[in-house]
Amino acid sequence: MQQFVPFDVSARQHARDRAAGLIAGRGQVLAHVADELAARRDLLGEAPDGPELVIGLLHPPAPHVAGMDPSPLLAARYGGTAGEEDARHFDDASFARVTAMMTLHGVNDLPGALLLARRALLPGGRFQAALPAGFSLAAVREAFLQADVAAGGGVPARLGPTVDPAEAAGLLQRAGFVEPVAEVETLTLRYRSLADLARDVRAHGDSGWLNGRARGLTTPRRWAAAEAAFAEGADADGKVPVDVQILYLSGRAA
Repeated sequence: MQQFVPFDVSARQHARDRAAGLIAGRGQVLAHVADELAARRDLLGEAPDGPELVIGLLHPPAPHVAGMDPSPLLAARYGGTAGEEDARHFDDASFARVTAMMTLHGVNDLPGALLLARRALLPGGRFQAALPAGFSLAAVREAFLQADVAAGGGVPARLGPTVDPAEAAGLLQRAGFVEPVAEVETLTLRYRSLADLARDVRAHGDSGWLNGRARGLTTPRRWAAAEAAFAEGADADGKVPVDVQILYLSGRAA
C-alpha cells in the first residue's frame, strides 16, 4: 500500500529559502510564538545540562544554540543543519532541549519526527514545539471554496491538512514522551485583502509545497472571486479577521 505523502519536500525547501528574504517586517507571529515558548519553558521544570537544538530558523536562534531547518539557505546563515524533521540528523541523547519553531505542520511523517526528537534528547531532556493546527485560516478556505464552486470544474486542493489538537497529546505519548502537554492558542490576524495575507504566508515559507496542488496560483477571474468572497467578512475598518490556531506541545524524555 502506497504511503500518503501530503507535502512536496523540495518545494518546501525552496519556499523556506525564499522566505529568508521576505520575512523582515512580517515576523510578528514568530516573535509572539517565541515569547510564548519561552514563558512555557519557565514552567516546565529542570532539564539536564547540555546543548540545545532549535528547529526552524526564520526566527533567529539564541547565541550558542544549535539550529536546523529544511532550508539550506537558513541553515547556512545560522551555521545549522539542513534537513527534514522526519529524517535522522543527530545521534541519540545529543541535546538537553529540542524546540521546534513553527515547522512541524509541514512534515510528512509527524509521528516519526516526534520520535526522532525524543531520541535526540538526553534522559530527562525537554521537548517543545509550536505549529499552526486545527481550524487555522478558515476564512481563506471558505473564500477559495466559494470561488472554486462558482467557477465549476472541481475544487482543487489549496491548503494542506492540519493536526487535530485533540490528538496531539496522544502523538507525544506514541513517540515515547512522558508528561505530554498540548495547548491551543487562537490568534486573530487582520488583513485588508487576500493578496496581503498571501504575502504573509509566503514570507513564512508556507506556500507552494502541497502535493496535488493546482499548478499555477489560479486564474485572474477566480482570484478576484476569492478576493470578493474574502472581503465579505470585513469589519467596519475594512480588515478581515483571520483566525490561526497555534498548537503548543511539550514533553520530557524518560
